[in-house]
Amino acid sequence: MNEQAFSAQWGYFDMVHGVTMRAIGVLADEDLDFRPKQTMRTVKALVYHVYAAEKALAEAIQMGELGEEAGRELEPESDAGAAGLAEIRSVEDLKSFAERCHSAAKKALEGISEAELSRMVKSEYGEFTGGQYFTFMYDEHWHHRGQFYTYLRLLDKEPPSIYSYGNV
Repeated sequence: MNEQAFSAQWGYFDMVHGVTMRAIGVLADEDLDFRPKQTMRTVKALVYHVYAAEKALAEAIQMGELGEEAGRELEPESDAGAAGLAEIRSVEDLKSFAERCHSAAKKALEGISEAELSRMVKSEYGEFTGGQYFTFMYDEHWHHRGQFYTYLRLLDKEPPSIYSYGNV
């Protein structure tokens, strides 16, 4: 992935984030602990995972490694993730968490070079280029946002159009 392709894809990803934030805003505080079945994540844990993963993967690209601690923090079921999740008590808390993670990812990827995008990033999952880790981040968001939209429908909430990039 070259810098120009990355920049274009990041710009689009930033718009996708805006739609996801509007979807989070559809929730009521009492919806945060909803889960379709006992073995699935709650709404709060699902959104937490999306944004904790975005931050962790972006910072891994910057540092050249996704360390064990960062890998645990993005999983709400781990002790590290559960600690972060416990701080989210309302929709406003969840939105604030998502914005902080997105801002941290943006900061980590600001001015990223083609060399950094080509550099191998290590993790317990294997070694991939920084550009591939960005693709993982992107895929992770879309994959779980689809799941989140299903949760919203089960809660009788109307999610925003996936293409509502303006304030529509």
